[in-house]
Amino acid sequence: MKWLFPVHKATQRFLNSQQYHQTRSSYLYSGQFYSTSRIINASESAHRLADSNKKVDLDIISRETIKPSSPTPHDLRTFNLSIIDQFMSDIYTPFILFFPNTNKDKDSIMDVVNTRLKHLKKTLSETLTRFYPIAGKVKDNLQIECNDEGVYYMEALANQTLHDFLRDPNDERVRGLLPESPGTGDSSKGNFVLGIQMNIFKCGGIGISTNTSHKIFDAHTYYMFMKAWAATARGSTNTLSPSFVGSKIFPNNPCLEYSLPKLLLTTKTLSTKRFVFDSTALTLLKAQPIASAISAHPPTRMEATTAVIWKAAAKAASKVRPFGPQTPHALITMVNLRKRASPDFSEESIGNVLDAVVAICNPAGSNLDLPTLMGRMRDSIAKINSAYVDSLKGVKGHETFNEQLRGLNRLADLLAEGDCLLATSLLKSGMYELDFGWGKPIWFYALNNGNARRVAMNETLKGGGVEAIVTLSPDEMDIFERDAELLSYVAVDPSPLRFVH
Repeated sequence: MKWLFPVHKATQRFLNSQQYHQTRSSYLYSGQFYSTSRIINASESAHRLADSNKKVDLDIISRETIKPSSPTPHDLRTFNLSIIDQFMSDIYTPFILFFPNTNKDKDSIMDVVNTRLKHLKKTLSETLTRFYPIAGKVKDNLQIECNDEGVYYMEALANQTLHDFLRDPNDERVRGLLPESPGTGDSSKGNFVLGIQMNIFKCGGIGISTNTSHKIFDAHTYYMFMKAWAATARGSTNTLSPSFVGSKIFPNNPCLEYSLPKLLLTTKTLSTKRFVFDSTALTLLKAQPIASAISAHPPTRMEATTAVIWKAAAKAASKVRPFGPQTPHALITMVNLRKRASPDFSEESIGNVLDAVVAICNPAGSNLDLPTLMGRMRDSIAKINSAYVDSLKGVKGHETFNEQLRGLNRLADLLAEGDCLLATSLLKSGMYELDFGWGKPIWFYALNNGNARRVAMNETLKGGGVEAIVTLSPDEMDIFERDAELLSYVAVDPSPLRFVH
């Protein structure tokens, strides 16, 4: 039983219990409040993000909007979303990049930071001119109003060094570095498409955190935007030209017959932890056979690591809820369509250019071995080929989407709440190659945007490892993180610093 379906409203707002409360304080740079734009008065600027369970406090020193350096032409003021954008959840996806201070000169840390922040804001404004929909407001599920209102921008000072923070950067502490607006649980309608926060550490290191509207940002779009901004900041003449053709290839449909089931939604508390596979573990996993009807070549890093995670997650689910021999557990895998079309879509295609596939296992059955799980995942992904992508194009694609929604609703009827895992891969994404002019990041982290059960695969900085960021319910996580087979391959929540030196 396998259905293909496009990615839609499969995510939900993060729980209110995971939002961070705010208190008041103030911070002085060399005796005065620092801002490269307007100066915030002491009572307003003394806004500290803190939480009794975190070891880092943030002093907010600047809030503003960054507008495009040039106005958007009148004929581009309305941006049509694609049908894939149309069904993206109305949520914000958080990302963060950590850059160390590599300055070797005798300049003071604050002088270096101030210069960099001023330059980043200027080049962000220039980049927004090319990525003009990101500086607009989401009107509805079909359009963005490109009104040049800009992106929300904050600067904050952390009370510790980047090295100290990265010693134990659990998900909760990292989440405390996200922009306060737009929040991950906010609606994007009438809101900013992008929020950015510059987190300045005592050493001069910077954590660039973002909340990106899923109405236009998939992970590849995030990377292309950051790559363009970084190139502009470096003064590169090799400028990136975004391609906004999604709505022409996949026109939206205001009259779809079916809606999405709440397959991945939950109202319960979630638990997120990191599990790192080193190169030795990957070598062992990739040496296993794969039970695929499509191809017998060795498993990829993504297939091997996802299968281990899926198996342990399915087993954990079966221990907290009753599973019969035929009770399904679904793996929903996100797939980038850009290289699966014929000809390929441009790498610079902006928007949600992705789809998802479903593979099924039975935790209480006999098909929970890794070769079988890897094979089922490979066979499901292989169905997204050029012919399939063609079936999504144009007006004829409207019926394809309707049929997929019908199939997804049938699948949801067979699943109990939470009996599925969403998998997304940022392997080979290029995140660790981003350079704004003072060096590359030492850690990239993709936070959960509200999925009930999810695994996101990142690369480690060095060593060819894979970092799996896993979200489950707390009772499932308690079982999952003690799974003997899983622990034979992974390190749990290791410090990213282990990959720096």
